[in-house]
Parts: sequence; C-alpha cells; structure tokens
Amino acid sequence: MKSKFSAPTFKPIGFVRKGKIWIEKKWIKGLQGVEDFSHIIVLFWLNQAHKPELFIHPRGNEKVPKTGLFATRTPHRPNPIGLTVVKLLKHRGSSLEVEGLDAWDGTPILDIKPYTKKEEIKGYRLPEWIHTLDKAEADPLRKYGSA
Repeated sequence: MKSKFSAPTFKPIGFVRKGKIWIEKKWIKGLQGVEDFSHIIVLFWLNQAHKPELFIHPRGNEKVPKTGLFATRTPHRPNPIGLTVVKLLKHRGSSLEVEGLDAWDGTPILDIKPYTKKEEIKGYRLPEWIHTLDKAEADPLRKYGSA
C-alpha cells in the first residue's frame, strides 16, 4: 500500500559538542531571548540508535519485565527522535550550556523550544518497574522521577 505522505527531511540546526549545544551560524539570531527561560525543550536525532525491537527490558535491566518499546524511553525507535527538558545555564553566541542533556557528542539537534508552565504535568502516574530502574540508577538526572 502506497502512502500519500512523503517522509520528512530533517536538517539539524546544531549539534552536541562536549555537553553543550552548538547552533549553526544561520540560526544563531533565532536564539535571541532564549536566556530569559530557565529551561528549554531539546529535540534531537538519535543518530547512534539501531533497529528497534517491539519488546525490550527497559535499559537492558532483566529485573524489569519486557514491555513494548513505545512504553519506554529507549533510543532505538522507528523514528529515533529524542526529546528532553534541560536547565539552561548560559547562552553565549552560538552555544547553549545546559544541564541534563541525555545526548552524545555529535548528536544532531533538530529544534529547541522554551519550557513553560503549559508543559507542566501534574498528577502523572508511572508503572511499578520505573521504581526498580530508579533504585538502580546512581545519576539523579537519569532517574524517571520516583522518590
């Protein structure tokens, strides 16, 4: 069956280098005012992802039951797009110094959006296996949010 939709073409606006986001020259002026926000949403292409499996142990932890890939944060997806909220520490020229970016050096940045109250979620729920992952995680920035 032929789809009437064509696949999108993504063009990175920047890249991750040494834990910072570096924006391409032609987009630098678009950063004006970003420093007025404490946090930003970063969308990026998970360029090191491999072919996805439909069922996985989240983070490869076999103490956690296998679950569908769409119920996990695995980078191995049909369209490997990453999304994360980061704390914006400093904006200087073409660079954004951030905290909490879960992307490797060389990762293409697709878009940046300001984080506002509109994105804040209250009363969310998490499955029990999330607590197992959080207990095993030493890095607080990689925890899913359980206490």
